[in-house]
Amino acid sequence: MLEKSSWKALLSSILKAAFVALVISLMYVPIVIIIYQSFNAGANSITPLEWGGFTWDNFAEIFTNRELYTPILDSLLVSLWATVLATIGGLFASIGIHALDKKARKTMDFLNEIPMMNSEIVTGISIMLLCSLVKPLFPYIFGFTSMAIAHIFFMIPYVILMVLPKLEQLDESVFEAAQDLGCSPTKALFKVIIPSLSTAILTGALIAFTLSIDDFVISFYTQGNGFTNFSNYVYSSYTKRNFSAGSYAFDALLTFVTLGIVLFVSLRSAHKHKEAK
Repeated sequence: MLEKSSWKALLSSILKAAFVALVISLMYVPIVIIIYQSFNAGANSITPLEWGGFTWDNFAEIFTNRELYTPILDSLLVSLWATVLATIGGLFASIGIHALDKKARKTMDFLNEIPMMNSEIVTGISIMLLCSLVKPLFPYIFGFTSMAIAHIFFMIPYVILMVLPKLEQLDESVFEAAQDLGCSPTKALFKVIIPSLSTAILTGALIAFTLSIDDFVISFYTQGNGFTNFSNYVYSSYTKRNFSAGSYAFDALLTFVTLGIVLFVSLRSAHKHKEAK
C-alpha cells in the first residue's frame, strides 16, 4: 500500500503531466489540423475534417487561384518590406537606447513596451485615423503604404526587445579596440558591433515577419480598397462560403518554412557554441 504522501506525489505528477499535455495540445493540435487539411481533397467542403483522400491539388491552388494568390502576394510584399525596415529601425533604435544613461534607458524601455501591451484594435484604428488625416495630401496612402506603416509601427518594439539585451551583453572594449586599430566609429559599428548581433537581429526579423504575415486586426483597419493581406482574405472568404482549400496549404507551407528556419538557426547557434568550447 502506498503511503498518503506517496499518493499525493503520484497525484501531483499526474496533474502536472496532464497540464503539460493540455498546453502542448492547445499549441500544436491546430497546426496538425492545418497540415491535415492541406493534404485533404475534401477540405473544400464546409464540413470540417471530412477526409476526402490525399491530394497535392491544394498546394497547386496557391499558384493557380487568382483570388488566393493575390492576397498572398500582397501579404508577402508588406511583410518583407516591413520586416526589413522594422529590423533596420529596431537595430539602430537599440543602439541609440543603449547609448543613453541608465535613467533615460529605463524610460525608453517603458515607452518601447507600450505598443506591445496596447490593444491591436486601438493601434489599428489610430493608424487608420492618422492615414485619413493625411489622405488629402497623399490620396493613395490606403493600401500597401498604410498597411506597411502599421506593421512597421508594431514590429519595431519586438526587434528592439530581441536586439537590446544582446547589445548590453557585448564588451564595449571591442568597439574601442576597433577604433584603436584604425576604424572610424561608423566602420567599427558595421564591421564589429552589427556582426556580433547577427543572431539577435535574425531572431528579431523572424519574429517581426511572423507577426506581420498573420496579423489580422491592424491589417483589417489599414488595408484600403483593392489591397488585402492573407488573414483578411481567409476571414472574408470563409464568411462568404467561398473558402479555398489552398489557404490550408499556404498555412502549412508557412509552418514548414518557419520550422526550417528555426531549426537552421538553432543548429547554427549550437555549432558555434560547440566551436567556442
